[in-house]
Parts: sequence; structure tokens; C-alpha cells
Amino acid sequence: MKIQNIHIYLRQLADHQCPRCGDRLDRRPRLLWQKAVSFALPLRHYKCSACNRRFFAFSPRWNRMNLVEKFLRAVATVVVLLVALFASLIIIWEIMVRLMV
Repeated sequence: MKIQNIHIYLRQLADHQCPRCGDRLDRRPRLLWQKAVSFALPLRHYKCSACNRRFFAFSPRWNRMNLVEKFLRAVATVVVLLVALFASLIIIWEIMVRLMV
């Protein structure tokens, strides 16, 4: 398994140019966990064509959101992640109980 460096660029990239080398950027599809995180923080996944650097940058709509919407998105994401964690712990607990019997 290849481990890749993924960076987070804390500004939007309206011009679609790599902040490192200035070449053209390509949007990349996000994985499921990245979609869950990007619900709270609207991040887009990019890859540079020239230097192959992968990174996330804020979507242009982030600046158009008001503070209440940003807060609600963050709270909703935390709730969803906590529910997923709790469900995972229950499943692990059930497996451990069945193995011990």
C-alpha cells in the first residue's frame, strides 16, 4: 500500500492552479470518509498534473456561508461521526461476546 502525502490548503483555489508549481489542477473524486468530513468543511480534492501533489482546498462556497450554517454543518458532522463510532463499538462488543461464549 502506497502512503501519499495529502496537504490542506487553507484558501480557495478559484484559478485552479497549483500553489506549489502553478500548473493546472484536476479535481479528484473523494472517498467516503472525505465526503463526510467535507460536509462540515466544504473541501475539494485536487491533484496537480505536473508535480502530482494531492491536496484539499476550500470550496468557493465556503466564503458565502454565514457563521450559523458553518456551525450547524460542524455539529451535524460531529453527531454523525459519534453515531458511527458508537455503532462500531457495539458491533465490536457483540463480536467479542460471541467469541467468549
